Amino acid sequence: MNTLRDDLHELAAHVPDVDLADLAIRGARRRSRVVRLSLAAAAAVVVGIAGGSVILLQQEVRRVPPVVLTPPETKALPLPEKGVAPVQQAYRPSCAEGCKQDGWRIVTQSGEIYQLPAGPGPVTATADGRRIAYYSVQSRGIVVRDLASGRIWKSPLKQPKEDFADEYALRMSPNGLRFIVSGWGGRRQPKMLVDVEQGTVEELDKGWWPVSVADGDGPVVLAKPYDNTTQVWVRGHKPVTIPDFTYAFSALNPDGRTLVRVGQVLRRTAPMVRRDGTIVIFDALTGATQKRVAVSGLPENMLPDKLGGWLTADEITLIAVEQSSTSGASEVAYAVNVRTGKARELFPLHAEGKYAVPGVVG
Repeated sequence: MNTLRDDLHELAAHVPDVDLADLAIRGARRRSRVVRLSLAAAAAVVVGIAGGSVILLQQEVRRVPPVVLTPPETKALPLPEKGVAPVQQAYRPSCAEGCKQDGWRIVTQSGEIYQLPAGPGPVTATADGRRIAYYSVQSRGIVVRDLASGRIWKSPLKQPKEDFADEYALRMSPNGLRFIVSGWGGRRQPKMLVDVEQGTVEELDKGWWPVSVADGDGPVVLAKPYDNTTQVWVRGHKPVTIPDFTYAFSALNPDGRTLVRVGQVLRRTAPMVRRDGTIVIFDALTGATQKRVAVSGLPENMLPDKLGGWLTADEITLIAVEQSSTSGASEVAYAVNVRTGKARELFPLHAEGKYAVPGVVG
């Protein structure tokens, strides 16, 4: 990823050489001539004959100051102890080289922006946005926080912040009191199932990536992609194999067996695997495909990219990404009906840095 400094250098390389001082002087002289001509024209006599009298009208000419467009400043308030509306999305602003990293922020469904306590990732929220989980440096572990009441549950699993120096994933159950924390590529690679209400920690099998976790003692779903296939494992049942290399799953449906994945197609040219604008409903216990559904209601040139939690019995969260390489990727959250494929827009994602959308698997 290019830094802001790299982008500015690239832009500067394409700007023609000019003498800015000379340009400014010539501009000032040109403006001076325009002002003099305007004043002369305004002083002209407009003659009207009314009852034998001559009326002289003189128009005053005023210089209009130039319009300066300043980008709006995004201000984040400290997170209040309680009374916070549900989360719409969380984001971590991009940080150019040498700047101070401000950490994660949350945007609420009512539009407020709050700064989370300083600390490394991860940050996530329950699918309804009412509870969030984040790493607390003070507690040396992940805490779960109810935004309305302010109640905090501390993880019984103590972790150094170095655990989150590389890639990680955090999956919350619908009520937020159970979560999976999984990391890879760093000094340690924790894969733990944590219940903050019961105060328990269970180590999960290594090599499996967390998809979703249910409340209480409900099912845990893990995945393991291979070259052209992926194994999906609802713990307590045998793993099943699907004919795609993918991480793009929804959370498990409350029925305990229905999963949805983003549809894709194999091609002979790069990229070899490409989203095809569909979602695929399948049985996570048997691997049987139930239905492939074309997604409608997305703007042209946008395709499904990630899926998330269940908003209703038939709707899940979907993240669509613009495929154009010229305009840069823009991402928008939708709710999509898995039976009909009809998508309705929820909100655009914050344009800078990392982001996290409640309930999204990614």
